[in-house]
Amino acid sequence: MRSLGIDLVRINLFWSQIEPEPGRFTWDVVDAFLDQLEDGDEAWVTVCSSSPWATQQATRFLPSSPATDIDDYRRFVTELVRRCGGAIRYWQCENEPCVPLLWEGKVDEYLSQLIVFSDVVRDSAPGSLVVLGGAVPAAMFAEEGSGNQRWAEDLDRIIGEGRDHFDLFDLHPYGDPYAIPALIQASKALLAAHGAHKAIVVGEHNGPMPPSFPENLPYLTDVLTEHRRVFLGQSRLVDGGLDFDRTTPAMVDLYDCRDQLPPTLQMFMADCSADLAAERDRHLQEEIVIRTVLLLASGVERVACFQLAPEARDTGSRLNIRSLMFDAFALMDYEGGDIGRRRPQADTYALMAAHLADAHTVLHHNPGRPGTYLYEIQRRGRSSTFVGWSRVNETAHITCPWPFRGRPYGINALGENVPIRLQRGVMRMPISSTPLLVGEEGGDR
Repeated sequence: MRSLGIDLVRINLFWSQIEPEPGRFTWDVVDAFLDQLEDGDEAWVTVCSSSPWATQQATRFLPSSPATDIDDYRRFVTELVRRCGGAIRYWQCENEPCVPLLWEGKVDEYLSQLIVFSDVVRDSAPGSLVVLGGAVPAAMFAEEGSGNQRWAEDLDRIIGEGRDHFDLFDLHPYGDPYAIPALIQASKALLAAHGAHKAIVVGEHNGPMPPSFPENLPYLTDVLTEHRRVFLGQSRLVDGGLDFDRTTPAMVDLYDCRDQLPPTLQMFMADCSADLAAERDRHLQEEIVIRTVLLLASGVERVACFQLAPEARDTGSRLNIRSLMFDAFALMDYEGGDIGRRRPQADTYALMAAHLADAHTVLHHNPGRPGTYLYEIQRRGRSSTFVGWSRVNETAHITCPWPFRGRPYGINALGENVPIRLQRGVMRMPISSTPLLVGEEGGDR
């Protein structure tokens, strides 16, 4: 992760990993993580109450559910937080408690555990911050008909009744990247309505997914129906596991007709052609920059993307919905037993991290051309980085004042050098759908 310029890491820890039996704690996973942390690293731990013995829904992975005895939960969280000895900056109570796949319990039960969780963290790790379980877009835009009304109502209650028991609001802005500003505004409005003036952080995001391309939707009807059944908790994971080897009928049917599918859907399927894989990676490389810049421009100061690498070395069958939706997001792959091989989007992430390091202010410039975006990322102790792109798939030239002594250089999200013309203090930039990053030659990259 450090080779990519990352100094914020978020991991999930499950009750089943740490206390597999009542009173027997195993610290292998926790200690392995703590041993790798160095000065300057920011660690974010999401604690999930998934247990084969201590929770209402017996499971080792998902869904999390309420503890059968709140005192057992308090003891577990206390032991975990104390074991970490102040090394964790952010402690999060559950992942997405409005989503049934991830929390099988009532709002009251989540609030009860949140109160216990926050009390333990504030008593045992007073320098840490408590993060509310993540909110998904469907819980934010329910009133517009594009979300889930029940999830929105649950989130509203959690914020209203739990506002004194968390320090940060976590948003997971999957879907259309251009909806990010509206999602941030909706989050701020929801928090303000309850007098909960909390900073917003993003614990996970990425894109695109197969449904992001309209031409794919007619072929995904059955797949998305199965996908919704899983997220609504109507279709259970086997033994609460990751379900890597489970095939689903809709996925089998999809693969049977893959040659008739749009290229934008084929590229997310296992063993697609090299050309399709390159096209998929290009979309991922472009979006990781676009999403990050739009989040920073909306005032979000802590952003983590999903995900570093596959959940396991061997993910088994690819004929499952989870593989189709999320496998493309991994920045790196396993080499033998270690995470080591970069995917193209990892190189883009490293490039972006270097150019956006020490950002403190994001200014929006109006390029004077519809569908074109230009932002200036101002950085502490360094010259600014300009980032521009076009929402349409065509190249256009835009101009912007260049405020620095050194000449500008350009490199796009694919790592390609792009010439920048400078005349009388004004730079001329060729903008396309691939984000362009412009910095000062000789400056700190």
